Amino acid sequence: MDSNWTLVLSDSDSTHVKIVQNLLDSEGLTTSMVDHSDSAFPTNAESELYVKNEDAERARVLIEEFQNQ
Repeated sequence: MDSNWTLVLSDSDSTHVKIVQNLLDSEGLTTSMVDHSDSAFPTNAESELYVKNEDAERARVLIEEFQNQ
């Protein structure tokens, strides 16, 4: 990932990361998910969600609100 992107979420549950990605996408943020899962060890890998630097603070607020529901 280049310097224009900020990591906002890292989780071993890729489904959770995808749900958060859909939330951020629906709010108009540009996202990119990196899934580090390996087919031999799918539960040991982290999935990472990145947003454009200018959207990082808004993304963190939305993620916090979502996780507190």
